[in-house]
Amino acid sequence: MNSRKIFFTGYPGFLGRWQVRSILADDPDVEFTFLVQEKFLERAKEDIAALEREGKARPGSMTTVAGDVTDPRLGLRDEQYDSLASHTTEVWHLAGAFDLNVAEGLARKVNYWGVRHIVSFCKACSDLSHLVHFSSVVVHAEREGIIYEDELDAGQELINNYFMTKFWGEVEVRRAMEEGLPAIIIRPAGVMGDSRTGETDKFDNIYLTFGMLRILGKLKMPPLYLGEGTVRPNFVPIDYLVDAITAITRNPAAVGRCFHVVDPDPPTSREMFDVIYGLTAGRTASLAVPTWLVDLMANRLGWMFKMINIPPDSMTYVNHVGLFDATNTLEMLAGTGINCPPIQDYYPRLYEWWLANRHRKDMKPKM
Repeated sequence: MNSRKIFFTGYPGFLGRWQVRSILADDPDVEFTFLVQEKFLERAKEDIAALEREGKARPGSMTTVAGDVTDPRLGLRDEQYDSLASHTTEVWHLAGAFDLNVAEGLARKVNYWGVRHIVSFCKACSDLSHLVHFSSVVVHAEREGIIYEDELDAGQELINNYFMTKFWGEVEVRRAMEEGLPAIIIRPAGVMGDSRTGETDKFDNIYLTFGMLRILGKLKMPPLYLGEGTVRPNFVPIDYLVDAITAITRNPAAVGRCFHVVDPDPPTSREMFDVIYGLTAGRTASLAVPTWLVDLMANRLGWMFKMINIPPDSMTYVNHVGLFDATNTLEMLAGTGINCPPIQDYYPRLYEWWLANRHRKDMKPKM
């Protein structure tokens, strides 16, 4: 059987590095070509050398090419582009601008035009099995209620550049699928650190609250619930995410479908913050700020949240997120033994890792 030849974007980013390791653990014969921005080439080569040194990758099975998804030809010479298109069997597109505060111009270049350019490359591939496109649950923005994996445009409000451009990027992939492109769409939930060690690459998402709440605990100030706490924001640890995606994409039945790789039984935001408050302040909250007031503060006084490194839109998301159905994902994971751990089992490890690494300058955004 011929080896899989994967053209991969988004390496050596955190998600990309973890996903590559998961793929190699499942199929050590896979060959990778990484499209890497010039400024990250040295880091990518160091990571490849580590994988080879540790025996996780065969020497010579992983190569890098300098390029950029924002360029129509991916920043490649014509002969490079054509050669890669002729031998690639899978395209994995992870590259993106993942920032709630990303400028519109950059978001459009990376999250929208980058997808279009990758789709064009896929169409040029002569032996393509499928594209794996990393979208996000944020394509449904503030939409509430149950959100199904086969849904996309339901009239949801796209409240920032990140949500908007991830939405339009998925639109382009779905349009190409209707025209015959074999593709698998992955919508990850918010990504946390490793559930076993707590390791992460930057302090965003829940990590942004650790520092503030730890200070409140030291000052003996009572924590507050920001909102009624009845909705279920969705976060998953990186190890569960990548292993689930590896298993899903190895199944031929996944082609042509979309998958919510999420916590299938997420806690309410109140339950989630009870765990965080217990870790950081040693107690839970007893008072709640009404959701309408949190919304007003986020919309009118967003600078207050930014002062403590919390994007105002993240508060809107936490209080207005829908419930992500994961029927397709659970079908593919049945019998694999891959399950999302409950937050009570791994949040303490996230917090311990944050405590040990909170002063590192390379972990921004951080408290």
